[in-house]
Amino acid sequence: MIERNLGNIERSFRLIAGIILMGWTLTQSPLNGMEWFIAVVSTALILNGIFSRCYLWYVLDINSCSAGDENCRTEPGCP
Repeated sequence: MIERNLGNIERSFRLIAGIILMGWTLTQSPLNGMEWFIAVVSTALILNGIFSRCYLWYVLDINSCSAGDENCRTEPGCP
């Protein structure tokens, strides 16, 4: 499993955005392709917020954790 690569502010933002998008999607009565896509994206945002790991950030080598966070990666060059 990958190391944590999301800071607390980004985690909170992703979790709130995912919950809002999921709530909007669940209020739509006939789900077409766009609503299903938004449901998948909101699920990914919620999971990112809960587990503080983002595979896209991992592939792009982005880390938004603070320097003092002991649960973040400790590789050289990380903030």
